[in-house]
Amino acid sequence: MSSLANFVRVAIDQDTCISCGACIEVCPYDALEFDENMKARLIWEKCQDDFSCIESCPVNCIYKVEEAPEELKTEKAGWYRLGRELNEEEKKAFEEWRQKYGVKVDPVQA
Repeated sequence: MSSLANFVRVAIDQDTCISCGACIEVCPYDALEFDENMKARLIWEKCQDDFSCIESCPVNCIYKVEEAPEELKTEKAGWYRLGRELNEEEKKAFEEWRQKYGVKVDPVQA
């Protein structure tokens, strides 16, 4: 199984995000980016659970996905995307992650 399945990752409340970029600056894996609205967005397969982004956020809009509000995981789309086409093993890990953490919103199609 891919090591991608072992990571918790973060969820971002883009309604609260103030576009400061602090999280993007501190992520050692380049797993965060600005979206077209200048809100922080996660690149799913790059996140490796450093969590420095959570501590750097001045408005507390970043959560470990397991601790994120349910509406963020089930209703608020746009906070994550896949950075590339996943191979079959990675697709399986992605689906396991979604099930494990109750993420029902689909990734942004970039």
